[in-house]
Amino acid sequence: MNISELKKLLNAGEWNDIEFKEARTDVPKSAFETLSAFANTHGGCLVFGIAQRGESYEINGVEFPDKVQNDFLSVLHADGKINHDVAVKEQKLTINGKTVLIFHVAENQQTRKPVYLDGDIRRTFIRKGAGDYKAQMQDIERMLRDASADRWDSQPFDRVLLKEAFHPGSLRWYRDRFNQANTGFNPQQPDRDFLYHWGFLLRQGKRFIPTRAAIMLFGSSLAVHQLLPRPTLDVQFLGYATGDALPETRWIDRIVCDDNIVQAWEQLVTKYRFFMPKPFRDIDPVTLGRRDDPPGFRVFREAAVNLLIHQDYGDHSRKGVIKFFRDGIEFWNPGDVFGDDFRLWEPGEKEVRNPSIAMAMRRIAMCEQAGTGLRMMREAWKRLGHPSPTYKNDRARKAFEFFIPELDKEVDTASDLIRAMFGGTPHAKSQFKAQEAQVEAQEAQVDLPKWQRDILSACSVGDKTARELLVVAGYRNRTGNFKKGLQRLLDERCMELTIPEKPNSRLQKYRLTAMGRQRISASVGNADK
Repeated sequence: MNISELKKLLNAGEWNDIEFKEARTDVPKSAFETLSAFANTHGGCLVFGIAQRGESYEINGVEFPDKVQNDFLSVLHADGKINHDVAVKEQKLTINGKTVLIFHVAENQQTRKPVYLDGDIRRTFIRKGAGDYKAQMQDIERMLRDASADRWDSQPFDRVLLKEAFHPGSLRWYRDRFNQANTGFNPQQPDRDFLYHWGFLLRQGKRFIPTRAAIMLFGSSLAVHQLLPRPTLDVQFLGYATGDALPETRWIDRIVCDDNIVQAWEQLVTKYRFFMPKPFRDIDPVTLGRRDDPPGFRVFREAAVNLLIHQDYGDHSRKGVIKFFRDGIEFWNPGDVFGDDFRLWEPGEKEVRNPSIAMAMRRIAMCEQAGTGLRMMREAWKRLGHPSPTYKNDRARKAFEFFIPELDKEVDTASDLIRAMFGGTPHAKSQFKAQEAQVEAQEAQVDLPKWQRDILSACSVGDKTARELLVVAGYRNRTGNFKKGLQRLLDERCMELTIPEKPNSRLQKYRLTAMGRQRISASVGNADK
């Protein structure tokens, strides 16, 4: 970082990869919380010698730079302060006779997370926006699962009898695809021998026990529900675009798949064919084979199968979601992608969360070879004349979001699809709305503090600056509580930035989203009860 770059950052302010500390004579204790947060998320720069004056930052310098630098770096290697080594590169700048210390903190590998302080795993921090947040226990558990050398899907599962463990139709579907994609194997081999040969069964004495991968791929309904107490996949077909206000009819159709991966895929393809019939002119309706796959379907299949095989199935609080908007398809995955973000588009095999499930799907040619899927989707979609797909690998929330813009066939109106599905009868529509209302009632969670609800209400009449929202919230300065509350509203998509590509712009404002309007309405409804 040079002087010019630092001055630009000072004008932009703090965000997810930059934190300023005054540190005039000593290392502030909060610096180590920031270190933990950076190491657990995407890394960042910790800058000493910067003072905050209201909404702006200015250089005040570090009076004893050698002492402060040595104090900070020596603590990193002290026993008991930080549980894992963190790669830190120090830098010193002199600006108008004042010394600024810059510490470039690298993200730790997932096998060396969580990074916590003072030997207390509860002192694990993650970075969201411009703030350091103490990780919740579920955040820590996600990191620990990803850090384990014993992958979740390779572990045995013995809560059901072997004769009750598998869904015959799903196993038959898989073996048919396997025989099409692989030659030289005996198609008459007994199922137990086939499963044992490919690692789906483990031998314990005279017993054979299925792995979690086997249950997730082609387990019976009983076995899947014993293993996974939440849906495998939630698919929503929406009659509006991503930037539209939330309409009265929230979704047009929805399937919640709570069976194995093969069954979830079959249900998904059936719905896809209904809503997107154009790409299926050359698809074999029985085998859904890859030969002559239309390019658009190939991209969709890769994204959908990636979501199914790379989920954090050990996370029982969240589920994979696919949303069909008018202007694209959003794939939301509970579980971030391992490795550096800048390497996601590059070729080469990468470490995955569920290697047994991933390899099983590659054996039947249901997804690209390791390390090529994202690049294939981008290139194939652009060749069709569409904008490049986008992604967000969110380390703080341990989630991955992928968006395919511009569908091959756009949905014209919500009413068109309702007529196609329900015949347009008033009775059918009323049944549909009643079903939608029931789901919304189950999902509504209005737990925002009053000052955050006041912020949403203020944004409902126009975009607001951070300074304007300070007044609305009743704060005099941008305290940590205010920053965290604002970031929560962004994380939960109740608000969005007006200039998202430049989050630290001095012209930045906050805009209410459709989700924010829904939360306001739900708040009013609860207040009336």
